[in-house]
Amino acid sequence: MRGITGAVKVIYHCYGRAHSSVVAAHLHLGNLPMAGPVSIEQLIGLAEFDRADPSQWGIPYLMGRDERGNEVYILGLDSQTPAGLRAITSLTWHLGKKDEIFLCNTLPAIGLLTRLGGFTSKKLGLTTIGRPLAAFGIILSLERLRGLVAWTKGNLSGKAGRC
Repeated sequence: MRGITGAVKVIYHCYGRAHSSVVAAHLHLGNLPMAGPVSIEQLIGLAEFDRADPSQWGIPYLMGRDERGNEVYILGLDSQTPAGLRAITSLTWHLGKKDEIFLCNTLPAIGLLTRLGGFTSKKLGLTTIGRPLAAFGIILSLERLRGLVAWTKGNLSGKAGRC
């Protein structure tokens, strides 16, 4: 059973809540186009892109509401993705809210370049090198991220779940 409004909480999750989940959420909300080019500057200009730190991992961050009233969140789970997802799905099931959450892992949609850029920026602290590298990697993965978002939005009309 969904909430009173019938809306779902969509949670795009990745490793650090800094790159792929941020872009997926912006695509979902219409802040980035679902077709056509996106520049490195556009990605770097996103308020959340490459900005999260480890203290924010495990805490869902509300990005906004989509055109259907669904809340769109981003979440970083570090290396604890299986345990984190188990906890979320178990808790929502026990609270009778299992049909109100849609979890979407964005990591399979990105390549090595985004991961390398993220590591360089976040772990090594070399943001002037890592941030543009991560953004370029996102551009190379953009069609996969767009496909993931389109699939997610298409499946929100049915039951909540996972992708």
